[in-house]
Amino acid sequence: MELKNHLHIPSPVSEINTSWSKDHNVRIQLKRDDLIHPLISGNKWRKLSGIFSKFNAEHFDKIVTYGGAYSNHLVATAVVCAIQKIPCKGIVRGEEPKERNALLQLCRLYGMQIEFISRAKYMKTNRLYGVFDRELFIPEGGACHEGTLGCTHILSETNLSNVDQIYVSCGTGTTIAGMHSYLQAQNLKIPLIGIQVLKGSKYIEAELLHRFNIGNCIIYDQFHEGGYAKTNAQLIDFIHDFTVETGILLDPIYTGKMMFAIKQLIEQNAIESGKKILAIHTGGMTGWLGKGEELNYLKKTPHNIKDV
Repeated sequence: MELKNHLHIPSPVSEINTSWSKDHNVRIQLKRDDLIHPLISGNKWRKLSGIFSKFNAEHFDKIVTYGGAYSNHLVATAVVCAIQKIPCKGIVRGEEPKERNALLQLCRLYGMQIEFISRAKYMKTNRLYGVFDRELFIPEGGACHEGTLGCTHILSETNLSNVDQIYVSCGTGTTIAGMHSYLQAQNLKIPLIGIQVLKGSKYIEAELLHRFNIGNCIIYDQFHEGGYAKTNAQLIDFIHDFTVETGILLDPIYTGKMMFAIKQLIEQNAIESGKKILAIHTGGMTGWLGKGEELNYLKKTPHNIKDV
């Protein structure tokens, strides 16, 4: 079966109705890239799709890619390769743990060979991109030019005629760069706003300027909640409340932080009453597999759903 038959593309757009958005008269639409596929979801697929549009099965016999021990990109690549019956290898940063976490176990279930290497060696080899000796090397997270091109399709599937602002979470800058490219090609002047999930003043801003020559995106770098993959009680409680109110689960690494940032910006009047926002759910729901302890933050009474 072809890969496209496994994917829900174009992904739908959901209207978000929360108490805080209604109180401030802000309309929020959420592009549901989390629904593309349970494991090949969101911008992980978008980036891979751009890479696969350049390289096809005639170019390579195996895929080799890179990631940390909790990499959603590794999982997505493993699943794609299983469907396509392509051998694959994941090179993981750091020493091999005594027990492999749930994400690495998923990779193995889908047939990915796992190799652990030192951080120093990882920094050198992760720069490889392209086909070498019939092996396609994909950098960490699919962060490359073709990965950026794959992300242009996020907005091409969406009606932007009624949108005042667009929000997306940022880890490497690849996704927002692709979205920026689409807006520029369509000569659309809609403000594109990134929520940085890594600690570091103006980190994504600098990445966009250095790697993509983009200097006109708005980047908020104060909503990382402690740094990459870090969470706290306020963030987990927000995700809980949002899920109960909307029925849509957010991941704790990317989209959860973005939506929490949007709520705070609305309450601070940085997003004005009457604005119409498009936010991108970039998937990554497997991020919860490494966050079992964080769920202990939840102290609230479970939501009770009445019998219908």
